[in-house]
Amino acid sequence: MDRIKLLLVITCGLFVSACAGVEDNSNTTIKATTELYDVESKSRDAKVPVSVLLPPNFDRNGPPLPLLIHLHGGGGDRNTLVSLVENYTDMFDRGVLPHMVVVSFSGGPTSFYHGTWEQFVVDELPRWASETFGALSDPEHLTMTGISMGGYGSLKIGFKFPNRFKAIAPMEPAIMGVLEWPEPNRRNSWWLAKEFAEEVWGSPFDPSKFLADNPANIAVRNADEIRASGLDIYLEVGDQDFIQLHDGAEFLHRVLWDHDIQHEYHLVRWADHVGRSLGERIVEAHAFLAASLAGGKTEPTDLPLTDRERAYAEYQFSDARFRGEPEPDYNLLESGDRAPSVHAALWKPLKDLAASDPAMKRAYGELPATK
Repeated sequence: MDRIKLLLVITCGLFVSACAGVEDNSNTTIKATTELYDVESKSRDAKVPVSVLLPPNFDRNGPPLPLLIHLHGGGGDRNTLVSLVENYTDMFDRGVLPHMVVVSFSGGPTSFYHGTWEQFVVDELPRWASETFGALSDPEHLTMTGISMGGYGSLKIGFKFPNRFKAIAPMEPAIMGVLEWPEPNRRNSWWLAKEFAEEVWGSPFDPSKFLADNPANIAVRNADEIRASGLDIYLEVGDQDFIQLHDGAEFLHRVLWDHDIQHEYHLVRWADHVGRSLGERIVEAHAFLAASLAGGKTEPTDLPLTDRERAYAEYQFSDARFRGEPEPDYNLLESGDRAPSVHAALWKPLKDLAASDPAMKRAYGELPATK
């Protein structure tokens, strides 16, 4: 029970600090609004307390909006989303996030979104939001985020059902850097004692049940489906996380890399599990979701080159360069959206020499051990 109280303290501090970092523009900005509901759930065989955050000037008869599922952290409930209304108002107002419907629910203070919560998140909650608010709940418009335990839930559910979501943005997820159940009271395990794990995965504790839900194990087991789904993945954590969750995030980053699962990873310097950094980090995570919904940020590398651009590209590895002839008048760093195509043309002759290497078909290289 003391651990549960600790989680409650952590959660309260986290969200108070996150909201405190947002400038109050209440006199000039129309705020997002929140509503509370009790939603009947067949999978849970109960009514689930749900919160909904709607963008400014939301119109139920207007164009349908994307749907974001927000999973609260340990000790939290549906009111966590309510406490973030200033953050979302700010992101909507600044154009960081397009207008969308955001939903959350009371998943239990230490549930880790185990068991039937998965079905509620994947099926029942999106369907209800679609029926009630006209939100777009198809895989091209459904995203998910969460902090700490909510980050764990976002990874676990996102990796188990990668075809259900467009993108996930877990923040400082409560995950261990393991593929096997660790020894107790070690660096990678002290924060999740066996007795506490029994509250979620049952007593007597069966490590295989924990590992079946462990995001790193799911990524290994489900790598082919995750890659094929095109799920956009954002992962972040502070490098001074007092619970040392940066170990688990870094390990998962390496698992994703080794299994060639594309993702964006941020190890945030000087950032703890709570505190002043959270406000800015929330913005960055949601900016990633917005970019995913907009189709990503990939730039073309096959635009036809102008004569000037081609002269520059061909010069770089030519005999003319090594003879000391003057470089063509062209600045790659000032060529905007054309730069990737010029840059690709410059390097392609050398890159083609490695075309027979199977590793060239990977997004990420197979790296040697560092120790």
